[in-house]
Amino acid sequence: MITFKKVKICFLFIFVFVNIFYIAPCCSLSTREDSFKKALDLSSIGKFNLALQEWNRYVDSYPDDAAGLSNRGNIRLLVGDIDGSIDDQNMAIRLDSSEIDPYINRGIAKEALGLWSEAKKDYLFVLSKDSKNFSALYNLANVQGSTSHWKKARDLFLQA
Repeated sequence: MITFKKVKICFLFIFVFVNIFYIAPCCSLSTREDSFKKALDLSSIGKFNLALQEWNRYVDSYPDDAAGLSNRGNIRLLVGDIDGSIDDQNMAIRLDSSEIDPYINRGIAKEALGLWSEAKKDYLFVLSKDSKNFSALYNLANVQGSTSHWKKARDLFLQA
């Protein structure tokens, strides 16, 4: 039976992989690119504990890489470190506030804590920048459903 929680987890996996194609490491050094790719590859094949180790090494070496922090935050969420995930997304936002993916990722982590109004703020911020953003619409619909606003949830799902 497909449950709401399973759908959310599947969506998170899809979102992580979509992020991979929109957020690239911002340097030309092959060691940096290799390190990023190794962490990304481990993330993509579901070896989350190993991926987290690689992301930790990457972020230790390149602490100002917002994409690396955001990706590590996604993996931290998947291994159950929700607060760590939020910390990484916050740092990614501080480093590059123009990138919308960390706002969505932080919203997903806040949903996992049941912080519906905080998650909603993140999704609404993304929608203020991109009114047709699928991920923000979809996740905002999740929040509306989780707070028993079924009509709003249905409408947002239809927009997504």
